[in-house]
Amino acid sequence: MSDTPPPTPAPADDLITAYDAYGRELRISRADWRDKVLLPQLRRHWDNADELYRLLLSGLNDGLAADLQPAAARLVEIDTNPERSHTVEGIVCLRNERIEQAEATLRAGIEQAGPTGTLLTNLAKVYAARGEQERADETLWRAVQADPNQDNGLLWWAVRQRERGGEAAYLAALHEAAELPGSWRARLWLARHHLQQREVDAAGKLYAEVLAMGRYDGASLMMMSGDLGKHGELALMLQLVVPVYDEHRHDPMAGLNLLRAYQQLGLVEPGEALLARMYALDSAPLKAHLDRFAQAFQELRARSAQATPIDPGRLRFGTIALDRPIWHYGLRDPDWLLRGKPDDAAAIGFVALARSMDHAQQAQVQREDEMGSLTRSIPLYLAEAVHCWTDYAAHCYVPVVTGGGPVVSGSETDVGALFDTLPATMRHLVTGMIGGSLDEDPGRWVLRLDLWDCRTRSRRASESASGTRAEFGALLRGLEARLLAHVGQARERPLDAFYDRPAPQALSRYLAALGQAFTLTLVADEQLPRSALWGERSMLEWPLAMALQDPAAQVPRLMYLSGLSKAAAYGSDLLPQLRQPSLQLLRDTRPGDAAFARLAPLLWKVFDMDEAWQAHLRDLPTDTDARYRAWLERVAGRRG
Repeated sequence: MSDTPPPTPAPADDLITAYDAYGRELRISRADWRDKVLLPQLRRHWDNADELYRLLLSGLNDGLAADLQPAAARLVEIDTNPERSHTVEGIVCLRNERIEQAEATLRAGIEQAGPTGTLLTNLAKVYAARGEQERADETLWRAVQADPNQDNGLLWWAVRQRERGGEAAYLAALHEAAELPGSWRARLWLARHHLQQREVDAAGKLYAEVLAMGRYDGASLMMMSGDLGKHGELALMLQLVVPVYDEHRHDPMAGLNLLRAYQQLGLVEPGEALLARMYALDSAPLKAHLDRFAQAFQELRARSAQATPIDPGRLRFGTIALDRPIWHYGLRDPDWLLRGKPDDAAAIGFVALARSMDHAQQAQVQREDEMGSLTRSIPLYLAEAVHCWTDYAAHCYVPVVTGGGPVVSGSETDVGALFDTLPATMRHLVTGMIGGSLDEDPGRWVLRLDLWDCRTRSRRASESASGTRAEFGALLRGLEARLLAHVGQARERPLDAFYDRPAPQALSRYLAALGQAFTLTLVADEQLPRSALWGERSMLEWPLAMALQDPAAQVPRLMYLSGLSKAAAYGSDLLPQLRQPSLQLLRDTRPGDAAFARLAPLLWKVFDMDEAWQAHLRDLPTDTDARYRAWLERVAGRRG
């Protein structure tokens, strides 16, 4: 046993926030970030002024100025923007307490670019660092005169006046700056003062003046929207900022402020429209925030959706019959993926569960809740389990309304009416009911499964269990085991080596994914309008999240690819935003993930990657399975 102690975790204030290729937030030590990310990137972009500038700013923000001196000097050598390069080198020198060098580089910048507000402000910092306060103040005022909208210099100058003469002097300084030619930023600080005094009309007038000038920047919209939101002026925020906000030009924090206002005011449609625009930025730091707003808007929709009573006699009912796992649909029928069952194999059919309802409820159209989705996802899961863990063929039957989506029944399945419609190979039928134990304990769910013998048309067994939502995974796994024990033919290993059951603690998430996969199938097959896809992004990304959470599980990867293919079939505009994480998932494929790797051509067709597609065709071994070649032809025949 080694006597070496485990490494000491880095303190929280010595961690850097970064993002991986999937947009997930990572926290790594400052030393690792410097050695493994920042310094290699500085070397890689040694001759690229724009990238070098970006990395220098990042390093300064992360407190790594001690490592930036050579790169800052290099930027001065190659940058065609002397104001930018000399400012950054001056800041790096100041952070490293090289005061004389900072002054020299800033003065050199002034000689080349002129006395700009930015260069003069940083020169004032040099004098302040030396204790030459009068000279610093004089230089700072010159900086404000040169550029009254340079935030750093303006606010520093105004705060200096407050230190000397109190709040009145601070406001007088802002008013003086506001009178300078081209000045507009001082009005934002004056507006903040008015909001703090509850003088909303005065603040609104100043904001209108700034916007009318048309010279504001992204940070000013962030400040404007943030201050209005902080003081509860949400309607005024939307009135002023929405018409001018451009997510490509302005600070994304302003967009988040607008989304928060839409959410708090219950304005779902414009909120979701802005949300879609911000998702399209494909920004990893933003994604977690956007996901929370997406969930919030979805919940608002759910609360506002009203159930619409309908006359069952006017509806056209049908049944969706599935003979493969739901994630197999959309993959363009890869008959090489799953080991098939003989045509005459004995079969078990699973019917969508009924849901216990109050007797006063009537037929109605409403947005589905979790328990409604489980009426389908449970039989979908059990059919999948039978297919993979027994020698039976498995079928799943889900009633739907033509053009209206799945039906959730509140009454027991009429088994007698089904027997005559089933294939001759059907040996067993499984029906059941799910509901809440409202009388005994509102927090408990009850699930019952009935196993029918199709030859004798009689109930062979009935299994039930109850538990809390947190216990549901273990509850269902127990019922699954008892059900398979009744029908027999259980296998020691799954029919397909890549398949494995989800763990009980992950089963609820897996069931949700199955239900979402079914909805995407209906939309892709034009049996449900695309407008029915509430939370489409969550549906498409859900299996990806499962795959990343459990890298050893292969089915979530297949389910994710199946969803992408269905999204391509119905023309989803979300696909471009899913390209990067999808290709990263493919790059991260391990040797044991052969099923997903062989399906890669479908991913390339979804994202129109013709070069990768053609290369795959060229590299196919001569002895490639004929079924795989036929599948490639099916993939080539239709996008997705």
